[in-house]
Amino acid sequence: MADADIDETVGEVLDAYQRFREADTAMTLRIRSATGMSDNEIAIVRYLLRARSSEHDVMPSEISRHLGISSASTTALIDRLERAGMVERVSHPTDRRSILVAATDRAEEKIATTHDAFEQRLSDLSARLDEQERRDVVAYLTALADAADATATDADARR
Repeated sequence: MADADIDETVGEVLDAYQRFREADTAMTLRIRSATGMSDNEIAIVRYLLRARSSEHDVMPSEISRHLGISSASTTALIDRLERAGMVERVSHPTDRRSILVAATDRAEEKIATTHDAFEQRLSDLSARLDEQERRDVVAYLTALADAADATATDADARR
């Protein structure tokens, strides 16, 4: 492949990535508008719904780590979501001192329409790829996430 072809395809990848980011942002804005929740609140509910589908119990500290926010911020977000009927605190089955946080059916209903439609489209699209294409996509997205993490780490180190 000639250098000009490589440069053109690199630009096409960057353009496609930018288009995806814009579409993802638009989808998130639609979810925020439909639910009245903030980005972090939506992120918590989505995290809890994924955990519920895999039968994983979630402690507030996991939410803090997942979002990269303080335990105080996590508590405030969980309080708001609980008042709105989106999450519930439940007793830990084996540790009386701990609580678990779970998404409610109401939260699933609020998020599901848009989120599930996207997840189904993503699943259908992924299924149409052959095994090598899926591996290539996974490798690319993993490298992209690693680059984002490294950039964030570099920015933190400069502070």
